[in-house]
Amino acid sequence: MAERQTRDQLKQQILNLEKQLKKKAELNNSDKYRIMFEKSKDAILIIENEKFVDCNQATVDMLGYKNKIKFLQTHPSELSPKKQSDGKDSFIKAKEMMDIALKNGSNRFEWDHVRANGEVFPVEVLLTTISNQEDKRVIHTIWRDITDRKLKEKIRQKEKETISTILESTPHGITLIDQHNKYLYVNPYFTEITGYTIKDIPTRYDWFKKVYPGKKDRQMASEAWGKDSNNMCHEKNREFKIKCKNGQFKHIEFRSTFLKDRKLSVLTDITQRKESEAALKESEERLRGILFASPDPMVIYSNNGKTEYINPAFEALFGWSFDELEGKRIPFVPEGEKKITFEKTKELLELGIKVQFETKRLTKNGNRIDVIISASCIKKVNDEISKLIVVLKDNTEQKQAKKELKLLNLKLKHEASHDPLTGAMNRRAILDIISKELIRAKRRNTKLSIGLCDIDHFKLINDVYGHQVGDDALCSFVNLMQNTLRPYDLLGRYGGEEFLLVMPDSNESAANGVYERLRTKIADHKLPTRSGGVNITVSIGIAISTGDETADAMIAKADNALYQAKGNGRNQLVYAD
Repeated sequence: MAERQTRDQLKQQILNLEKQLKKKAELNNSDKYRIMFEKSKDAILIIENEKFVDCNQATVDMLGYKNKIKFLQTHPSELSPKKQSDGKDSFIKAKEMMDIALKNGSNRFEWDHVRANGEVFPVEVLLTTISNQEDKRVIHTIWRDITDRKLKEKIRQKEKETISTILESTPHGITLIDQHNKYLYVNPYFTEITGYTIKDIPTRYDWFKKVYPGKKDRQMASEAWGKDSNNMCHEKNREFKIKCKNGQFKHIEFRSTFLKDRKLSVLTDITQRKESEAALKESEERLRGILFASPDPMVIYSNNGKTEYINPAFEALFGWSFDELEGKRIPFVPEGEKKITFEKTKELLELGIKVQFETKRLTKNGNRIDVIISASCIKKVNDEISKLIVVLKDNTEQKQAKKELKLLNLKLKHEASHDPLTGAMNRRAILDIISKELIRAKRRNTKLSIGLCDIDHFKLINDVYGHQVGDDALCSFVNLMQNTLRPYDLLGRYGGEEFLLVMPDSNESAANGVYERLRTKIADHKLPTRSGGVNITVSIGIAISTGDETADAMIAKADNALYQAKGNGRNQLVYAD
């Protein structure tokens, strides 16, 4: 009996010891959890019956509350904006998420929360059910701030959209083909050029069959593509005549490059270039190096103006290599162009819109080149400018053509109003001047004087010396007259050896001095000709406006006076009555 009692006591002691050990283990686990709970960088919360009953310090820090007590007094509904990013009501959606966790044991999802200062930020939420009893529903909650991750996703999406925009908007057809010659992508402009969609040409072989209907052309194109593909390098510019979906034939320029196991090709419609020899020269320069280089000189700057990239066209035109310019400012802005360059750069940086202007730039060897600059900017997600892209189009030939056209127009205008032999104004121009000056004289109540001059016995010069000497005499006569007249007096050839003088703001007294000086100087001067000096005299009939005359009436009066001067012995002045 005593022995049995001893065994029972021993058994009870063992049971008590096991309970103590189990309780100690539970306490140890609880301590470990509490340490993890408090040290976790993620927010950890306990929700019981839709209320917060506990949280760690990371929760308080993440939400920006003063202390844990203040936070636990907050209802869960106060920590979310009215609506989530997907447009759903936060209160309704929160209940749905907790119901899923209670039903399935856990639920992971993304959520928008609100900090104490009102800032909305994204978190990844993990709800784990601890108790799902009707009177005690306890959920263990972990929040992880995913602001940085979301920002990176946004940046990646922005980059993807930028690339997509470039591919969709570039004025060139672009295709992407895998190592099995299957088309993975064609951009809208490719379809606009050729008419084919990716469904029409699922593989390179389908493309060849459709666009090269002739066996010889198809074989030549296939061999060229195959040769370049085997080289696995940037291919040469290749031109082929292809048949479009609508049956039209077009000249297309191709350039491809390899992106690992994929091939990127750029297609440019050069049909018009082929049809026009004038356009050919310009297009060859512009379309060279389509994929990895703009046909026009191009520079990419950092936002502080340092050079990050120049294309081959830039090197060819300006003479610098990339090694010489990398990380530096390009020293090619002439002194006289710095102001407009500064103003346009300021406009680009402040407004963020594309700017275009004509200016000049210096080459490495100091030559000045007329260029049209088009500049735009690339922005980061936060709209901060990260890079500047500048395209410089050589405008030298166009500028020179405009200059020559302007000179030609000036020459034509001069020829239309001036006598081709003497350089004096022609009859039509001098008559137009008289009409305008009469109107001006009447409006200003001033006098206008005109003198009809005739070289005395000019026919004798032609008869004795010949017409070439006569022409020389006329030219010398005009030079002498123009050097003697006042700056605002005008001279025109009326016909043959007759010339019209127009003297604005001149009454009889003022005009008489000028006319007499002309007559005397001509009489005393030998006109230089190819046969030596020739002596001449002039007779001048003069008319002074009274206010109501027309040009024809003035000339008629001057002509009558000239007739009298000739009748009176020539080499003299006669004023009209």
